[in-house]
Amino acid sequence: MWKVIYNLLTLCALPVFVIIGLTNAKMRKNFRQRLFPRVEGRPATGSCMIHGASIGEAVIAEAVAEYLSKNGGPADFLLTTNTSYAQEMLERKEGTRQGRRVAALPFDLGFSVRRFLDHHRPLVIIIVETEIWPNLIWEARRRDIPVVIVNGRISDSTLATYRRLSVFMKSALAAVHTVIAQSPEHSQRFISIGMAPERVFATGNIKYYRPITESPPNRETRDKAIVIGSVKEKELDEVYKAVALLRSDLPEHRIFIVPRELHLAVSIEEELSKNCRTARYSRLKEGKGEEDADIVIVDTVGDLMGIYAKSMVAFVGGSLAPYGGQNMLEPLFVGTPVLFGPHTENFHDIAASILERKAGFLVETADDIHRTVMRLLADNDLYDSARHAGYAIIDDQRHVMDETARIIKNITGTRNRRED
Repeated sequence: MWKVIYNLLTLCALPVFVIIGLTNAKMRKNFRQRLFPRVEGRPATGSCMIHGASIGEAVIAEAVAEYLSKNGGPADFLLTTNTSYAQEMLERKEGTRQGRRVAALPFDLGFSVRRFLDHHRPLVIIIVETEIWPNLIWEARRRDIPVVIVNGRISDSTLATYRRLSVFMKSALAAVHTVIAQSPEHSQRFISIGMAPERVFATGNIKYYRPITESPPNRETRDKAIVIGSVKEKELDEVYKAVALLRSDLPEHRIFIVPRELHLAVSIEEELSKNCRTARYSRLKEGKGEEDADIVIVDTVGDLMGIYAKSMVAFVGGSLAPYGGQNMLEPLFVGTPVLFGPHTENFHDIAASILERKAGFLVETADDIHRTVMRLLADNDLYDSARHAGYAIIDDQRHVMDETARIIKNITGTRNRRED
């Protein structure tokens, strides 16, 4: 009954949804292939499908695929995502690799999902964090494809919504094979909305894991650069003040500003070009930009980690204003001391761990950013201590990926034996 009700509702909403999809610039880029999934070319039959909704989750999906392929898990992967930005990033990084395919996840419409699964027929579907798409889950169950949620989390607001829909949620969750949650608290939240307790595991947060392919440069070999990353609109005024202060005291350092939404690059460039030499990162990559620019505005996707790795210090935005924060672990993966603001509700445990172990620094104003950067660059012992503390946080959490991969391999191994 719940399937019928859900599909009637989605079909009734379809005309409005199509209008929104065709008029919204972000959705329009991959709208058609999400509505009518591509079925040309070689399907990813037998692959391990891993879905990451947007860039953050797609990066985790890459890490899971890489770890499984190198540690006795599946060798072929279909990586899916919702946004065109994340899809472009995955296609650039993974699309040409052996055993990797990239596709947009279909909208959760019965005909779209069936068309997608009929073509690809994956071995297992792994969903990073929590996107409960009923038709995808039900259709996978009908085809005997196990659905696994990894790094599962349910926020306070989402939990309240799910509880109001508890009868419906139980119908969808009954078709989920396994939930691997970020913490015991999130495990209990899944159980409270209808997931069977024996199919819920808590391993920890795999955002702490990132495969390191090469040693990041030490302090002496890094560029004289400072990164202000994942910046959002409401914190730009404070960022501009911080840039002015840093430029005054560190004229030999280049500052990279990375907006979370690419459209902000235009307004950032207009503002900063009044007093500084600016360049777009996309043009520098092509050898067409101002090589001696004071400020570089990063207007590309997927380059932030490489920029963090070469820089002296990084500030992670989305945290000076009440946005909930962004992943402040990313600089730590490459040995770069990190600063972040007080608004880290989406990363509460991570932020607390970083501050407790002195791997990073809490800042609230432009003056704080300036003062902390200057202190780090002037104190070699403090700088090295922060770097080593960051590595220790990452190393301590590698067992989380080990345990997550073990559960996935048990599921895919059982599936393979059954098919043999």
